[in-house]
Amino acid sequence: MRLDRFLANSGLGSRKACKKIIRNNDIRVNGERVTDGEMLIIGTDKIEVNGKEIPNTPFVVLLLNKPEGYMCSMIDENYPSVMNLIPDLYKKKVRMVGRLDQDTTGLLLLTDNGILNARLAHPKTQVEKTYLASVNHLLRPTLVELFNHDIDIGRGEIAKPSKLEIIDEYHAYLTVSEGKYHEVKRLFGHFNYDVVALKRVRLGPIELGDLKEGEYRLLSEEEIDSLLEVTHMKKGDQL
Repeated sequence: MRLDRFLANSGLGSRKACKKIIRNNDIRVNGERVTDGEMLIIGTDKIEVNGKEIPNTPFVVLLLNKPEGYMCSMIDENYPSVMNLIPDLYKKKVRMVGRLDQDTTGLLLLTDNGILNARLAHPKTQVEKTYLASVNHLLRPTLVELFNHDIDIGRGEIAKPSKLEIIDEYHAYLTVSEGKYHEVKRLFGHFNYDVVALKRVRLGPIELGDLKEGEYRLLSEEEIDSLLEVTHMKKGDQL
């Protein structure tokens, strides 16, 4: 792949804009300064732009900190789409990994790798997801053990054991591995709690960190490798 196309695919701008970026910035391939956008690169090359490494992978994974009031849909419906929060370059190529309700905030992944998307979202893969939940009344310490068992969440569904970590009287982290519909809210509801705010802070090995609400970033090559590991994939697996 040509260097200018690689940089464009990485979200730095159009092919034309990337030619200018290459001419006017410190672009290095394997430590060597490069000014020719037509230079061919391969998967093992290390690409840096002004000292920042650009992940050299055959696909992209975006991490978005979803704000409240946005829908996980491809177009605006009753609420604005999360696709409005990412550059036009990615809008036609990436798809959301799972969904977050419009009133749920936090970590949302988007990728153009169909196999990775399917495996991360499928309940059988059992990729853990951690949420920060705020509830409407005091959390009892005994809940920690109760959540660590199968729980009837209604509609004929049984949720597998989950991990509850109480932070204070009204806030707790809850880690689930199945991704059933409204699972977190239904788990708390089983014990007569209403979830008044919900934020996803981790999906598998990927953490939200200090990314600001409404902003996104590309996952690093190391982070992508960690996702491939938990989904038992190789870099060549892409549909």
